Amino acid sequence: MGTVHAPLSTAIAVPRRRGRWLTTVVPTVLGGTFGISSFMVLGVSSLIGGAGLVAPLLAGLGVGIVVGGGTAFLLRNRTQKPVRLGGAAELPAGTRVVLEKIVHSTKHQRRSLTRMRRARPGPAVRPVLNRAELLLQRINALVGSAALQSRRASDDDVLMLEGMAARYVPELVRALEDTVGFLSPVTGEAREKALANLQSIDQQLSALGEELDRIEHDIVAGVTRSLDVHSEFLRRRLPEQGRSPVEDR
Repeated sequence: MGTVHAPLSTAIAVPRRRGRWLTTVVPTVLGGTFGISSFMVLGVSSLIGGAGLVAPLLAGLGVGIVVGGGTAFLLRNRTQKPVRLGGAAELPAGTRVVLEKIVHSTKHQRRSLTRMRRARPGPAVRPVLNRAELLLQRINALVGSAALQSRRASDDDVLMLEGMAARYVPELVRALEDTVGFLSPVTGEAREKALANLQSIDQQLSALGEELDRIEHDIVAGVTRSLDVHSEFLRRRLPEQGRSPVEDR
């Protein structure tokens, strides 16, 4: 089985998501503060000038919306870019169908992980969520690579990614959802069993990650071999390419 890392291990690295207090509360407070301040300043000026409070109220509301909306936009949690598949002429027959199935499944699983994060899971669960999310990101990265998209649907690595995205990871995510519910309110033997299940899920996710390591290594090695062949071709065709232009003078 795969290696189980400690809860705060740097081996599990996913983009940190900002909490709701930062993405919602802070923009709301800033927008309200600036809006009220603007209304009070403009309102006093309007009263001194004998005008009404409707214009200052609208101006303050506008300032609040602009400040709050702008802050919320800057502090938002950015979503992962969608996977891009090549055109029909670039993908072998049948490959697009398989890759689209993988992308659809990973998107669905990421939504499930997001729901679990919103429930504010405990420190024992968060590293497992991170590992599952990182696994899905790596699958999408492989699917988006030109090297994988050039393969046939029957390729072993393509089939392995399909199995991970459509069967193995969904089963583990469902098991994780079922397990999380028994970690907070439950004590005693049931909690110990839930923690054992959590460790088993983490081990299996790690094992899938090691398989992704192999696929990534093979793809990079393939690119390296292509570069070596290309370099040798140039060396043979252009034997003097390494000579400095100064030497020819």
